[in-house]
Amino acid sequence: MTASLWMVAAAANAAVNDIYPTDFVALPSGSVNVTIYSAHQKISGPYANGVARAGEANANQVVLRASRVFAVGENQQYAWAPVLVMGYADINTNPTLGRILGSNNASGMGDLRIGNAFWFHVDRPNRTYGLISLFASFPTGEYNTSSALNVGENRTRYVLSAGWMQPIVGKWLVDIAPEIAIYGEDDRYLGTRVRTQDTSYALTSYLRYRHSDVLQFYAGAQINRGGATQVGGVQTTGAPDNTRLYLGTMLFTSPTQQWQLRYSKDVQIENGLRSEGEISLRYLISVD
Repeated sequence: MTASLWMVAAAANAAVNDIYPTDFVALPSGSVNVTIYSAHQKISGPYANGVARAGEANANQVVLRASRVFAVGENQQYAWAPVLVMGYADINTNPTLGRILGSNNASGMGDLRIGNAFWFHVDRPNRTYGLISLFASFPTGEYNTSSALNVGENRTRYVLSAGWMQPIVGKWLVDIAPEIAIYGEDDRYLGTRVRTQDTSYALTSYLRYRHSDVLQFYAGAQINRGGATQVGGVQTTGAPDNTRLYLGTMLFTSPTQQWQLRYSKDVQIENGLRSEGEISLRYLISVD
């Protein structure tokens, strides 16, 4: 299933749906899937036209995702799953970035996210899956109108994404996921200002090696485009145009339990905040 890791507003630019390998596998009908994410990220910037200010921040996140799969058709060839995502974050900046954003710290619950994933192609014997998903986030998170550093966003956001998982040769598989995100207005930005954001686009891909039924390794990349922001109709941040790389490993401790350890880093960026390194640990359990 599409991983829906909620992202704090001040985190470095990335796809809204944070995709992990095996997220496109359709579980049997009736399965309840619970996933817990924990991540630590080091951030620098902000960047403007490729030039950075000497700002730094550290963000810690804990996220819970829950879903249930419903399947129909011969051999359960079609499936869908409602998804609920909630999370907590704590962000701390150095004095330089704190002066830019108006605060050195933000913490609290993030915006609630609700979505649905639909599998239009399920071929379990050949490990091939295709899906589309639609998610919406709502302004329920912690938000301070006197600061640009926040956990919540005070706006709605809609994300349409797709995913395809396909074996290519031997023990190698590929995961590909394009995404489009549309953003509502934040009408309380720094008090009474209106902040808007252009539609953003992302493409995530992983190449994965199944060393055994228990252990897998993978590498991936993500390209982000669009997403320039405006305040009061005046552009304040251009499109991020950033590229992110991933390395990770996956361990199955039982047929229904999975651990993933992943490292990621931005290798190029034009505007916004840059991820200097993120390490995340994810635990997934499925209950029939």
